[in-house]
Formats: sequence, C-alpha cells, structure tokens
Amino acid sequence: MQMMRVIRRTVQGSVRGRARQSAQGSFLALVLLAAASIGCNDGVPAVMIVTPVTGSFTTAPTVQVQGVVLNVDPAVIADVRVNGVSVLPLAAGTFTTTVTLDTVAVVNPIVAEVIGNSGTVLRDRVTVIAGDSIADGDFSLDGIALRLTEAGLDEIEPQVKSLVPLDLAALVPPGTLIVDNFCYQDSFLGCIGRVDATISGSPPPSISDFAIDIDPMTNQVAADVTLFDLFLRANVFAVTGIGFSCTLDVSSATTVIMADYELSPDALDPSVVDVTQLGPVNVSFGGFNDSTNCGGFLGFIVEAFIGLFISDLQNDFVKPGLEDFLNATDPAGNTPIAAAIEVALNAVEIAGPIGEAIGVSLEAPLFDITEDTGGVTLGSDARITASMPDPNAVDLLASYHVDQAFPTFGPLAPNGQPYDLAMCISGSAFNQLLKAEVESGLLLASVTELDFGSGPIQLTAGLLAVLLPSFGVLDPAELLRFDIRPGAAPFVTGEPGPSGELATLRLADLQVTVVPDADPSVILAELSVDGALGLDADFVAGELAFLVTPPEPEDISFTVIENPLHVDEVLVSSLVPQLLSLAIPALSSSLGSFPFPDFLGLQLSLVDVDRNGEFISVFLDLAPAP
Repeated sequence: MQMMRVIRRTVQGSVRGRARQSAQGSFLALVLLAAASIGCNDGVPAVMIVTPVTGSFTTAPTVQVQGVVLNVDPAVIADVRVNGVSVLPLAAGTFTTTVTLDTVAVVNPIVAEVIGNSGTVLRDRVTVIAGDSIADGDFSLDGIALRLTEAGLDEIEPQVKSLVPLDLAALVPPGTLIVDNFCYQDSFLGCIGRVDATISGSPPPSISDFAIDIDPMTNQVAADVTLFDLFLRANVFAVTGIGFSCTLDVSSATTVIMADYELSPDALDPSVVDVTQLGPVNVSFGGFNDSTNCGGFLGFIVEAFIGLFISDLQNDFVKPGLEDFLNATDPAGNTPIAAAIEVALNAVEIAGPIGEAIGVSLEAPLFDITEDTGGVTLGSDARITASMPDPNAVDLLASYHVDQAFPTFGPLAPNGQPYDLAMCISGSAFNQLLKAEVESGLLLASVTELDFGSGPIQLTAGLLAVLLPSFGVLDPAELLRFDIRPGAAPFVTGEPGPSGELATLRLADLQVTVVPDADPSVILAELSVDGALGLDADFVAGELAFLVTPPEPEDISFTVIENPLHVDEVLVSSLVPQLLSLAIPALSSSLGSFPFPDFLGLQLSLVDVDRNGEFISVFLDLAPAP
C-alpha cells in the first residue's frame, strides 16, 4: 500500500479516536489495532500519538510518548520521528520514546512525523504542559480574597443597622414591673406605705433612631450600637398605705451598647460567615431627664421615689434588661447584634452571580477570616466547573496550577489611592474558570470573513490563493471558513503580560482548520497553534471585563498537521499571527463580564485594577446608590 493523503475529517477522526480510546486501557490494544490496520487497502494513512493526550500536565522532567502508524506500508516509510528524533524501528506499527520537557516554556508540543520516501509527511501533535495541575472537581486552595477596609465597613454600617431587630417595646413590654414594693413611709412599726411601678403602654417605650459603628481590631471587630432618645413611661401606684396613682416619664439622650465580635467561617457551612460575640455587652446611658404628674401632699414621697426610679432605671433595670436581651442567644447560638452582622456579611453574594453570569458553577467556601486594625479579609477556596458543557468542546481532566502566596492588604490600592473594597483571584482559580469555559464552548468558532483593515471580506478560495498560492487549485468562488477549536484550555502563568498587562495568557494547542463552508468534513489545511498573549481588565457599568491583547509574532509557534494542498509553510508562518488575531475577539467576548456581588445595594466605582501581590485584583469604592 502506498502512503497517501486523505482529507476527509470524518474517516480519519474516527480511526484516531478509536485508537486513543483503546490505548487508555492497554497498550496491547494499540499494538493489535495497528497490526490489524497494516495492509488494509481502504484505510486512511495516519500517524497518531496515543499517549500522552493533549492538554496533559506533568511535573516530571520527561514524558513517555507512545504512538501508532496506521495504514502505511512500511516499505514506503523513510523515517518516523518524534520532535525530530527518529523512533525507528517500529514494533508492529507502534513506537515508544521519551521526550525531555521544557519547564521554562511550560507548553511543550510533541510532534510525531512519518516521512515517506517521496517526501510526503504525515503528522500528529499533542501538547503537554510542564507544571502542576488541579484535577477536575478539586478546589483551588486560597483562590479568592475579599477585603473590606475600615472605610468600607463604615459604608456598610447603615445596611447592617437595617438588619438589627431592635424593638424597644418588645424589649420592655407594657406591664413590666420595674419597681417592686418600694417603701415610701417607714415607722417603728415597720413600713406603712409601699408603691410599685410598671411600664406603661400608652405610649409604649421607644427610641427615635439608632446607629451602629463597626471598627476592625486585631482578631476581632468592635460593634457599638447607640440608641437615641430612649423614652419610658412608668405607671406608679400605691400598694399599701394611702392610695394614689400617677405617671413618671424618663428619657435618655443616648444609650450606648458596646461589644466585640469574632468573624470566622461557619463550621457547618463554610460558605457563610459565623459571627461570635466575645464576652457580654456593656450598656451606658447619658442625658437622663424626667417629668411626672405626681404631686400634692405626697410630693416628698415622689421626690424620693423619682430619685430611686432613675437610679434603678440606669443601674438595676434597663441596663441589665438591655444587656440580658443583647446577650441572649437564638437557636443558632447568635446574639442579636452578632446575628445582624452575620446577615449583613452573608448578604454579599460572591459565587452565585458570577457563576450564573458566565455559565459555570462557582463554589467559594471560606477558609479563613482575618481582622486587623485596617479592615477585614475573607479568604475563600474556589471550585469552578462547567455547569452546561458543550458537547462539541473538549473535556479536560485538570487545569494549570500556579503556586502563589495569598495576598495581604494595606490602606491603599497599587495606584496609591484609598479604597473600600478589594476582590482578588489567584492564577489557579482563574485557570479553573478558563477550563470550565473551554468545556462550555469558549473559543469554539467559525470564521467566514477576514478584515485586513478596510472592512470584512468573505473568505473564499480566491482570497486565500492571494495569500497562499496553493489554494489556487480550487474554484476561486468557493466559500471557505476557518474552524477554531481549543485542544486544551488557555491558562495564566502567574507572570505579568508581555507588554506589562495584568497576566500572561498562554494558548496551548489552538486547532485551526481550513474547510469548505459547504462541506466542513473536508480538511484543506490544519494547524495547531501555541501563543503567549497579554490579559488585561477593565471595570465598566459595575462589571469586570477581561481584555486579551494580540501576541507578537515571536510569541507564536505552530505545527502544520494537515497539508493536502502542499501549502508553503513559510508563507503560513506569516499568516498565522493574523489568524490568531481573528480569534482574539472571540476569546475576549467568550470570557464575558464578571458582575460584581450586590453589596447591600451600594454603588461601586473603580479605584484600580492591578496585581495585588500575585493575584489579579480590583479595588473599589462603595457609596450609597442614588
């Protein structure tokens, strides 16, 4: 059988797919499949790398490569090479070799070639990524950071206040006995006159307003609640002695409730914040006033009684009463103020809106919460998976892991400006996102037009023939298209971009195929492209949009996989940067915009987008919405 080129994707793809699937279980199956294929007159000539599969990760310095030559007469084979090194002789059509990996380049193409006596070349290519990885479904540890500065906490205080269930009438309900059996007249025979005082319901106890002040401290936050214009009316009536009744109104200009709280991930559900009150609250009063309609010959009694009542109000009843209320725990073990802060912090939804907006499942359980005098930092692990995988997309086993230190925070953003809120994502968590998006259809695209600066032009064989003369054998009017498909997920390396962007984004095994628009099963040319691009971000209309910048020609490498028209590969090298630039808008738009969590209805404005340490970070101001 002679070596020949067949450009039917459907036939060749099915053979390669079966061989790779068989090799997953046993290399013996690969040998049997290769042996059976030799001598078949109607088979498709092909070389196929069976292991490793494209997009594989390894931390080893070398990788074993196993492959098979299908439907090629050994007599017409001049050589079989892997990355330029001969692997002859074949063993029943199979070959095994070891390839040294470049850990600096990270992306390692492995190319197998069968060179015929006539100079015809068959190729296959896989991409191995030299580096650590996170398996599909595992967490990217320490992947997300959220920072609220002291100024940011000040901005959310009114929202926390709205969640505090502080009802003074419920705290001190009408009929509550506040002075019991007070003796207003003593004698040698004992007390001959006693009075009681109870809370009146007309009007009920009240306050005009209250405020909450949250201040970060080392390993805790202080939350002080100030009640304004506390008012209590007491009904005074005789129990023994001369009968009488009257009312006594007492008010306090300010009532301050002070306590400290610890923030931590909830033990049962680490995706929410658990707020624990540290020790009892302390209540203090200021600016007491009183008035009464009691009078007459009992005035001296009332005067003494009022003095006692005010003293009791401050020290013996309202103070401990409020403290008892504020120290009481609900079934979840929370005190009222702790529960209010907990509800407010947990109202800041991080994972849901972002995951839903970009079509992935994002889980962000907290692993730690740290408080210091400058603010509060919430650290989360991240697990990002495809919620609706595209059946035409690649299914990946892992994403690239970048070993990065969790960020620390100061009072200023990298541009030197103060901020209220910061959100940061690690390279590993961002790579999980890119993997999930690739599995959801990111970068799957068909290009039918080219734009050389004067507007889009329909892609035809005649147009390509101007650039690549070998396409001149086709009908010039035949409509063509570029089918783009990622063989692996793009990933960030943890380094800044080539031109100082936020990050370097690596494309690995981006497969570009030229096909007739009317029959995409026919392959006219196929390339596998790698590239290093810049990744930047912008904050627009409350959303963070990632922007991809085109690579420089020296940052692009490619392998021609299918070349039935014998296109000059030197000419192809000049066209690849343009082809890759066509994929840039698709990559940017597919990444989409990241809507920021709803911070209790507050308006977000951008302060800075930059790297904080090694994390991609956005710094924001918070302000009341108009």
